[in-house]
Amino acid sequence: MRRNFISLLTFLFLSIAGLQAQSYTFQHSSLPCLNKKFTIVAHIFRDSLGAPGVTEDAIKMAVEGMNPFFAPICASFEICEFRYHDNWEHDFLEDMGVESAQIATEYHADFRINMYFVSGFTDPLGHCGFATVNGISQATSSFIFIRKDCITTRVFTHEMGHFFSLLHTFEGNGNELVNSDNCTTAGDGLCDTPADPFVDGDPQSDYVTGDCLFISPKTDTNGEFYNPDLGNIMSYYECGGLCGFTWEQLNKMAQAYLTSGVKFW
Repeated sequence: MRRNFISLLTFLFLSIAGLQAQSYTFQHSSLPCLNKKFTIVAHIFRDSLGAPGVTEDAIKMAVEGMNPFFAPICASFEICEFRYHDNWEHDFLEDMGVESAQIATEYHADFRINMYFVSGFTDPLGHCGFATVNGISQATSSFIFIRKDCITTRVFTHEMGHFFSLLHTFEGNGNELVNSDNCTTAGDGLCDTPADPFVDGDPQSDYVTGDCLFISPKTDTNGEFYNPDLGNIMSYYECGGLCGFTWEQLNKMAQAYLTSGVKFW
């Protein structure tokens, strides 16, 4: 009798656990499943002394760190090849617009995600990277540039979000209303990313404390105070935890690939 009772408890426990798992799956069932592993060609420009300035292991680790954030749409990434370039003049980009196009023309690997690692670029705002927005739909000219001192999962995931069509949560510099009335036409165009008043170039301390408490007194045109998602990958808030992407962000990235005529390897 006692054994049967224990068996019954075990059955009930597993059934409840299964229901919880099914519930979690159901909440995400409407997201497309790409069932796709994307391959990355990592281009490393050596400096004037011939040093790469970054290790392959560090890049691989940051790429692997991205995968959990894209798992809800069944997408993942891996490095398929490291290519080293001795043209040290491209290790620091004086003119990002002109030189990135030159580099893409000379070194681009078609139907792959091309990530270029450089020591820096002329940028008064100190960005860690740049990416072609919706580059996933461009087989021959899209790119991601990342500074060698910014090899982190957050930076990689943020730039890959751009590559898959996402905008910053603060696009529009606070023009999106807190009540979401204009969420489809202002900000990043998504309604499940709260309005974000951040302005690129502003000090972080104007918006958040060291403990990641939002303190900005800014209000929207209705006089409502902002309450942005500080952990969203596409925000600029340098808070410790990463909450990842929202449902609409994930869906937009999946649709960017599914509706593109270009299919990356």
